[in-house]
Amino acid sequence: MTVNNLALTKQEKKIVTLAALGGMLEFYDFIIYGIFSVYFAHQFFPSGNEMVSIIESYVVFILGYIARPIGGIIFSHVGDEHGRKKVLIITIILMGLSSLGIGLLPTYEQIGIFAPIGLLIFRLLQGFALGGELPSTYVYINESMPHKRGTGFGITMTGVNSGLLLGMIINHGLSLILTTEQITEYGWRIPFIIGGALCVLSYKIRQSLQETTAFERIENKPDFPIVYLFKNHLPQMIAGIAATAIMSGLVVVAIVFMPTYLSKMLGVDTKIISYIMPIALLLNVTTIYITGRFANHASPYIILRNLLLSSIILAPLSYFAISYGYILIGVSILSILEGIAAMIIPMLITYLFPAQIRLTGVALSYNISFTIFGGLAPIVISSAINSGVGIYTAPISFIAIIITCSIFGLIYAKRHSEESIS
Repeated sequence: MTVNNLALTKQEKKIVTLAALGGMLEFYDFIIYGIFSVYFAHQFFPSGNEMVSIIESYVVFILGYIARPIGGIIFSHVGDEHGRKKVLIITIILMGLSSLGIGLLPTYEQIGIFAPIGLLIFRLLQGFALGGELPSTYVYINESMPHKRGTGFGITMTGVNSGLLLGMIINHGLSLILTTEQITEYGWRIPFIIGGALCVLSYKIRQSLQETTAFERIENKPDFPIVYLFKNHLPQMIAGIAATAIMSGLVVVAIVFMPTYLSKMLGVDTKIISYIMPIALLLNVTTIYITGRFANHASPYIILRNLLLSSIILAPLSYFAISYGYILIGVSILSILEGIAAMIIPMLITYLFPAQIRLTGVALSYNISFTIFGGLAPIVISSAINSGVGIYTAPISFIAIIITCSIFGLIYAKRHSEESIS
């Protein structure tokens, strides 16, 4: 395929811009919980042990991930039956409401047990919405520009992960304007309120999206896509769940959980962290864009294979660097690895399923993997460290597990994909 053929048309530029912006706001809303929970954990889960409060706050974090497969099932049914656009509009409304709700939620001291219950409800709502949001975005890009998927996914995922960067920038800005005590008292609420406001903007933008041609051409839609999926495409779903482990695990370990890990477990000053994380995230989104351009010329199978082989060496090396005080280098290595995974995994799993159940297959594969390997990461690592496992051994061991799962998933995906990825 020539370079000219890879240039985006005006309509394609509009599609990836809208998808990238919407994904950025969605990911921002979901990710700021991981960034700022270190500040508000004790306000909703009072305890004499700070580590216990953090672990309890991450139990709610996990429950948000558990809600993702449920949201994926429901919204994928809507998307496979009534269209991808409808899901993208509904989910952005839910995300905005839940983000604003967390930002305005009274603390345990003010309303007692209703505070953690309210936090749980809003987190479940966030997870429920995100379970349909990102898979719908992936399918939308896959079907809208089938001959330029590398560019489409590269730009879209650059936008999606820029939501992480936006969260880090706001965290850095707050650390410059407010003291740690002020952020702990009320400043942590600001990012959630901003997220709610930004979702209103995204809602307005998404109304201008058009339905995909691939969806409009579907004939003989199954009455129950999930039943059809389990009956006819279970191997593909298993492959998708396992392959996605490297993305779901790394995004949490390297980005979402990293500020808490550095601050509460390694004792790194929060202001230093507020400088390190935006730099690492900038490398992350740059890596995603470059990988997308490269993916126009190389199969996702080859890219993912090379990523997994590199991770076997580079992931332990990153924590080795952190242990010797080279924190920026260590975090940057992990962020670059996550950037490659964040681009190639969504593209690869859309290859696994036929159009009539594509959204259902992608949503279940993606969300189940994120629940298992992403949602459990903070509490597994925190609990392991709290139980005496080495402070560097715990995250390295977890990463080793997700690499192993993805290797098996990649082998299985190549064998069972609907489209050639070799």
